[in-house]
Amino acid sequence: MKALLFAIALGASPLASAGSDVTSQAKVLMRAGTASQPQARALFEQAAGQGSGPAAYYLGLMLKNGMGGPQDSAAALRQLELAARRGVAPAMFIVANLLVDTDEARARFWLDAACDADYPEALLQKSVALSEGRMGYAHHEAQAALFLKMAEHAMGHRQPEP
Repeated sequence: MKALLFAIALGASPLASAGSDVTSQAKVLMRAGTASQPQARALFEQAAGQGSGPAAYYLGLMLKNGMGGPQDSAAALRQLELAARRGVAPAMFIVANLLVDTDEARARFWLDAACDADYPEALLQKSVALSEGRMGYAHHEAQAALFLKMAEHAMGHRQPEP
């Protein structure tokens, strides 16, 4: 209901065409340029606080890249991990890569979760990790080849962005 009232309040603005979903509206603002990014960040914060995994994902990206406010790597990781816990596969993949140098076990956990969600980039990265014996995975060429095939298949069936 709040999202509908927000859309009505926007009237004929370009945001109304983005739909009544606050996250969709915030994505439009985020992509509109630096002048509207602080407003996008605030909307993502609101939606993430209300349980939106995609909003936490985009807020994490904005924090990571300093969009709409100061860059904050620690807050970015918290938001991206929140999005990952809420099932956002691209967030799982990013969290895995943010943690790979500091917490290999957690990085592997999130990479495996992204693979379970058939996220193509995660499948490809796990293929390489298995082939090279990295990230705590044992070197295993047969599994590496399997994950490469799974990545190729997943590329053809990519899910829409969150």
